[in-house]
Amino acid sequence: MIELGHKILGTGETQIMILHELMGDHKNYEAILPYLDKTNFTYIFVDLRGYGLSKKISGEYSCEEAANDVKNLIGILKLVTVNLLAHSMSTMIAQKVALIDEPHISQLILVTPITAAGIQVPKISQDKLLGDFSHNDGNIEEIVRSSSKRHNESWIKNRIDMAYNSSILDARVGYMKMYLTTNFLDEVPNIKVPIKIIVGKYDFSIFSLKTVTRLFSASYVNFEVCECQEAGHYPMLECPVYFAGKIEEFCS
Repeated sequence: MIELGHKILGTGETQIMILHELMGDHKNYEAILPYLDKTNFTYIFVDLRGYGLSKKISGEYSCEEAANDVKNLIGILKLVTVNLLAHSMSTMIAQKVALIDEPHISQLILVTPITAAGIQVPKISQDKLLGDFSHNDGNIEEIVRSSSKRHNESWIKNRIDMAYNSSILDARVGYMKMYLTTNFLDEVPNIKVPIKIIVGKYDFSIFSLKTVTRLFSASYVNFEVCECQEAGHYPMLECPVYFAGKIEEFCS
């Protein structure tokens, strides 16, 4: 059994486990650290295989593998119950964890999420995306620039550097393939825990309040959505004070 790399902050009784997105690792959350209540909460920042503190752990980089890794870490840390927070790509993984380790998950907090159906694109587009991503063919730069039009060149450069430095190439390609090809939407009725969702007003349209509400309403029951008014895809970086407060509000 492997143990995912992780960083623990705080000594509180309420446990919050935090997963990262495709183009970042636990360092995505560094901006919120000064604003966290470390007395009443314990925060566990986790890096998936191929990322950050888990860079040397290779694997299939599949949803099932990642979910089992998170489940195993919950067991290793002897957590009785945990609030599981995930961002973007890892929101699929968090949903799978809620299915396979229900007794230990008290709620899901999904930030700029995708449903259990993943992101559906035509096969030809899927192949091109994976091919370009496999060759570092400018996709990261394109994604960052198209999602960062409100921000300056320093933000863009920092985000691009984070994307490349936080993970190994095989992991980025593997997890991109995961959310392009994985679909367990039929299992969603078995997710019993409440789901809190945060979206950013200036995010891509697929992550907008309107679209996320519509997609989740079709298959999910126990969820609520709030919109961060000054963020795009990265509310933890763009609005760290708001983000820290919202997490603790959800978990109190």
